[in-house]
Amino acid sequence: MQFTYKQLHKICKTVVEIKDTITANKILDNNTTEADWVVFKHDVETNVSRALKMARIEAQYGITATYYVQGYLLKDNVALLKEIAKLGHEVTYHYDVLDANNGDYIKAREEFVDFVNAFEVNGFNIETLCPHGNPLMIRNGWNSNKDFFRNDEISKEFSHMLDIVVDLPKTLVSEYKYISDAGFKFQIIANVEDNDINNGEDIHIKSLENFVEILKENKKVIFSTHPHRWKTCSISAVINKSKFKFIRSVALLVSKNKAIKKFLSKFYFLAKKI
Repeated sequence: MQFTYKQLHKICKTVVEIKDTITANKILDNNTTEADWVVFKHDVETNVSRALKMARIEAQYGITATYYVQGYLLKDNVALLKEIAKLGHEVTYHYDVLDANNGDYIKAREEFVDFVNAFEVNGFNIETLCPHGNPLMIRNGWNSNKDFFRNDEISKEFSHMLDIVVDLPKTLVSEYKYISDAGFKFQIIANVEDNDINNGEDIHIKSLENFVEILKENKKVIFSTHPHRWKTCSISAVINKSKFKFIRSVALLVSKNKAIKKFLSKFYFLAKKI
């Protein structure tokens, strides 16, 4: 499976022939053992214009998806996000507040509230949200951004918001599969809710046929992508994937040195660009 829009067309065409598609904020309305659905979930960490391309393709197939967006709501980005919302997609928040504030829950909460308000002022109601992962981040006292909604006070204060990663496993009445393109690989994430604590063995998806088998064998599926990594041209997609693997390999190699890893940790946010 490639990271191209041609591949996305194939995925969309295949999915709608097999299952209903719903946005994340409709999950609780379809929380029965018999419910058979797919949620197209997208983490928009940069390049909102590519997210819009993806949204337009999905709309051609009658798919409404959920776009989890980082909090930098620049004027141009807001205009593009409103176009995504007009297509029927859910536009909401991809939070990064605990890592951004070095595990300080008070500062993280303040920033979280500011960003939620910014989304809502621009017409995007926050019903569901999703944490961002930072693989190069050095943490002392917290595991990841997921800890933000694991905090009892935070989860109670914002109980009207569903964290699709942290809260979903304990909320759904039946099991689901979480398919992700993280790391430029299509795979079933073994335990997405707590893989920052106990990382399981993810299952690689080798082909579209393999993807279809998973859809048919499981009633509930979340398909998570990073739109900025998808390309129009196959050659460009291959180059982009190779660049990512090279940068990641170098980063992992040099980060074996504690001093270098500590330095790289200060610039963890740059990983969102690749």
